[in-house]
Amino acid sequence: MINFEFAVQELWSFIVVLVRTAAILSALPLLGGRNVPTRIKVTMAAGIAILLTPIVKIHFEPNWLEPLTLLMGLTAELLVGFTLGLTTRLLMASVEFAGQVMGFQVGFGFAQAVDPATQLQTPVFGQLLTVIATLLYFQLDGHHLILLALGSSFNLIPPFGSQLQVPLMVDMIQLIQEMMFTGLKLAFPVIAATFLIHLTLGILGRLVPQMNVLITSFPITISMGLLVLGFGLPLMALILQQSILGMEAVLWDILKELGRG
Repeated sequence: MINFEFAVQELWSFIVVLVRTAAILSALPLLGGRNVPTRIKVTMAAGIAILLTPIVKIHFEPNWLEPLTLLMGLTAELLVGFTLGLTTRLLMASVEFAGQVMGFQVGFGFAQAVDPATQLQTPVFGQLLTVIATLLYFQLDGHHLILLALGSSFNLIPPFGSQLQVPLMVDMIQLIQEMMFTGLKLAFPVIAATFLIHLTLGILGRLVPQMNVLITSFPITISMGLLVLGFGLPLMALILQQSILGMEAVLWDILKELGRG
């Protein structure tokens, strides 16, 4: 009987780790995209859960097998995983936001392509910056930070013990604000260049009324936008690098806020 109870606890320990792992992997860039087959996601989540289960020490409450307690506990595990994965998604959202702003400023607002990762219409600049950000993310071992946060989460947040707190909501709002600010910083060189071009063309349009400013502006803004983007890629990579390296402190704060429940 004791061995049976021990086996049941080990099985549910694996399920708890699997639920939290699958939730965080589903929100990661590239790995959580729709272009990655489901069997690969399931295999990766199960493999990581198998490695973490013997290491993680999970102590269940006496009433943990009650249906309501079990349902609320698994929902809490999903909350932890999605919250940790959301921090990475917000970083990629800032890149997509910057690409959308740059594409609109340059004149690529109508030229949109379907992103295979999200199955949504994404501006061309957004796709380019997303690819660059994803490569930088894995080059700087950003996925290792996520795995480290996942392993540390079981020490800071006991199973079935996470709750939404007011400080956590404040941190998430600040994170969204930083995402918007990072996107604007990435798009600033192109915004400044196109603003000067539009200002110059506006003055020329007043001086030479016969000139069609709308038709003339498209090739100039597109050429200058691509040129500024090419020269500004090192600066954008530096901004993305700082954001990725700053994820460790953000993840740690979020884990502490979730663990207060």
